[in-house]
Amino acid sequence: MIVTIVLTSLMLTYDVVYGNYYHHHNKNTTLYKYGPNVCAVEEISSGNDGVTTYRERGWPIDDRQHRTCGQKTIVRYECCLGFKSMYKCPGCTGVKLTKNVMETAQELGASEFVRYVRQHGLYDSLTSGGPYTIFVPTDEAFSKIDNAHRLAMESYESAIEILRYHVVPLRIVTQNASSNEMLNTLNDGLQLRFNKYSTKIETINCVTILRKNRIAQNGVVHLINSVLNPYSYSNRNLIQIINQNQDLTIFSKMLEVSRMHQSLKETFQTLTVMVPTDMALQRFPQNQLRRILNDETLSKAFVLKHLLPSPICLSAVTEDQYVRSLADNNYVKFSCDVKHAVTAQGNCINNDLKLSSNGFIYAINFALSSEEGKSALQIMQHLGLSEFVQIVNIAGLAQTFENFNALTVFAPTNKAFRCMNPMEMYHIRSDPSAARAFVDFHVGRQIITAENIYDGKTVESFAPGKQLRLQCVQNEFSVEGRRIHFQTMRGYNGAVHVVDHVLYPPTISVEDLIRKNNSFSLYAQAMDLVLGTSSEGWTSFEFCSGVHNTYFIPTDYAFRKLGAVELNRLFGNPIRMRQILDNHRTDRILPSALIGTRQQYEIKTKNEIVRVSNEDNKFMVNEAEIIETDILTTNGLVHVVDDLILSQNKRRGE
Repeated sequence: MIVTIVLTSLMLTYDVVYGNYYHHHNKNTTLYKYGPNVCAVEEISSGNDGVTTYRERGWPIDDRQHRTCGQKTIVRYECCLGFKSMYKCPGCTGVKLTKNVMETAQELGASEFVRYVRQHGLYDSLTSGGPYTIFVPTDEAFSKIDNAHRLAMESYESAIEILRYHVVPLRIVTQNASSNEMLNTLNDGLQLRFNKYSTKIETINCVTILRKNRIAQNGVVHLINSVLNPYSYSNRNLIQIINQNQDLTIFSKMLEVSRMHQSLKETFQTLTVMVPTDMALQRFPQNQLRRILNDETLSKAFVLKHLLPSPICLSAVTEDQYVRSLADNNYVKFSCDVKHAVTAQGNCINNDLKLSSNGFIYAINFALSSEEGKSALQIMQHLGLSEFVQIVNIAGLAQTFENFNALTVFAPTNKAFRCMNPMEMYHIRSDPSAARAFVDFHVGRQIITAENIYDGKTVESFAPGKQLRLQCVQNEFSVEGRRIHFQTMRGYNGAVHVVDHVLYPPTISVEDLIRKNNSFSLYAQAMDLVLGTSSEGWTSFEFCSGVHNTYFIPTDYAFRKLGAVELNRLFGNPIRMRQILDNHRTDRILPSALIGTRQQYEIKTKNEIVRVSNEDNKFMVNEAEIIETDILTTNGLVHVVDDLILSQNKRRGE
């Protein structure tokens, strides 16, 4: 149950009750109709302790329940401090008598801060001078400070520094302040950084402002939920702070190797740097970490993924959000849970925040990226492709996958191996030469990514004299007719792509497939009629124009559907037969894996455009059903159809 705590004096409580009474008896009233000086306050129960946190969101919001970090919240309206509701008047138009900043802070319930101000002799100067803007911690904030901070508050010199750090010698109202604005304090010019976020949360040094813009006689008071630490801010830049931290030496070395250290010294942009500690980076395999530290490109790629071009305050994270890093097409996902613990990429962030002159630094116990410097073998291990990795080891190719430059592995899933013939699998596992031949056909001798693939691309495989043929339909890809699951997993020496089937080098040509299968005898006769009776005639004219062809081969049954009279007439007309045969061939490999369900594809054959479709895994070419799919040959792909693919005119009966 959410327990509402008394935030101010009894008079303020009266205003809250009155404002809620007005609201609940006017269901159609919006925040605008309340008029000015109405504050929307979000209450968030912190759990079983019965304590309620609260913050002003500051924008028109209704009173239904919302969620913050997965937790339900309640939004209510009240008169902003210093105002009261007037009878029969919308909003809070009555102006109370203003008080000085210390009295205003006391009225907000910040009695501990006022006590320390009195104790250390600052009360008179803060109540008589001005204007001041004071960021006042709640009493709960003081109850949570550590022992060192508590002792500092009892020491005159330290306490004076801390208290003065909460005071800005200007009148700062948040709606007039710019996001990421630096504010000079009374503590020898040490600065505070003010930020605004799209959630309407506002922070000072990443501490949430709970209640804002309480106007006093000599300034403004803002209530915050933590005690500000002047020692957390430094006039040093990002590089200086990182270099001087003994726990961040490896990342510091990466900055130097990547040649980014100078640009981070001089940048005028406020950055957030998520710096993995030495302990986090030492979890990397040593050869991978060594490669990153010895390579400018790898170091830069790693560093850029940890640089965010905006100030990130963990207290402003109230829901899942993606923040772009300085690396191309790379985003960091921030989330939070009901305990308001914030994570990045699913890893918990300790609020170890350092404020520099040009940005924020979080020391994190994990890396936001682990791809840089990985070998192809390490990537396969990371993807859980244990079956293929085991065969790589049997073949004695582990070092090749570690050291060979510029390769692409098309690695079958573990499920794909379970579909193999058990005897074949036993042969590969027991014979290193067989394992080597198997692996070689799954590896290309250049790096293939989604960016440089195109339909009809061919890459030389490790298997002698064998090439891997790549296909692209729309934005889907396959190799040797088997679907590729692009995950853009690229290591320092190549890329790894997951395929859903084991790849086999084809061993038969299209013409041999036709000649040796009795089901295609009429198709063979048709070829003889059109191209000549010798197999050399076939090869020279029909099957030697490349390895990227798809053949829709009709069965004898498909021919006989024409009837004896029409069939005889067709075999007596070579020109007509040529047109029909040309409808059964296209100059691209079109595997069934890339034909989306309930979609139709227009495909240009040698004669005209045909329509290929997939209705719940029933594949059709025009009105002909493909009864056997994806027979791979040395010079193309064969689909078997149960009907002839006739020309448009013939289908129309013309």
